[in-house]
Amino acid sequence: MHAAGHRVVVALAPDGIVAFTDEGAVLTAVCTDEPVLTEHGQTERLARLVTAVHRATGASVYLPLVAAAHAECCARAGCTVWRRPPNSLIDWSRDGADLWERALARGSSQLRRKRRLVERDGLTLRPGTSGAGAFAHVLAVDDRSWKARQGQSMRLRGGQDALYGRLVGTGEVTAALLLDGERPVAFRLDARVGDRLTSLKWSYDEDYRRYSPGLYLLTEGLRQEWAGRGVRTVDLHGSPDALKDLLHSERVPRADVWCGAADRAALRARERADLDARVARAHEAGKGLRHAFD
Repeated sequence: MHAAGHRVVVALAPDGIVAFTDEGAVLTAVCTDEPVLTEHGQTERLARLVTAVHRATGASVYLPLVAAAHAECCARAGCTVWRRPPNSLIDWSRDGADLWERALARGSSQLRRKRRLVERDGLTLRPGTSGAGAFAHVLAVDDRSWKARQGQSMRLRGGQDALYGRLVGTGEVTAALLLDGERPVAFRLDARVGDRLTSLKWSYDEDYRRYSPGLYLLTEGLRQEWAGRGVRTVDLHGSPDALKDLLHSERVPRADVWCGAADRAALRARERADLDARVARAHEAGKGLRHAFD
């Protein structure tokens, strides 16, 4: 198997399964938050697997953005742990019926104006798409987004286009699209496991920035696609930002875990701390994520 241009190593044990991308000296967990594919909440299993993989391979094992309970167990097993920004979650027990009201209470009257603008100009939602054609629409949007200009698009980040292309191609991840006629202008990528939906990525065409299409996809778009389908939690998958500030129900602490060479751990921790600081400065200044990469 391959992911993001790297070979994938899968660790199998009675405790569960963890998948890693193999960069030679470092194995990086593919999944975040709760990266063990086993019974929910069995935090000690991850520590046993991580330390066993390190002993068996001699490589350092890196788990980015792990839920705090998992990280604490790994720390007790001798791993190095450092804090990361919290994750933003939406309580979906009301099928998102309270989502728009929460955004309005935290935001401004501009939110209503932007929603009316989307509907007035006839932009339409196409939920739950998959296959090569769907991912071609996703890449068309990503290539016209601010991320492309700042070197953060999928094509420019270590082969993410290949990884997500395969996932959308097989339907393991679905793409919700916002369209102007047949032109894709925004997307949201979703992955569902059990009653938890993770919105992995979203982006929009800069020519349509005035519509705030990300807000529309994460309010009306989520409701149209996922209401009544047994979802209990929507995971917004990332550090706090202006949009997540409007929508989240709670924030849960996360940390990075490193099992292996201490000097490499220190270097990785400094790199992550620098990124987190830039994102936090932009957020605190009321600016979007793009400004963290100026």
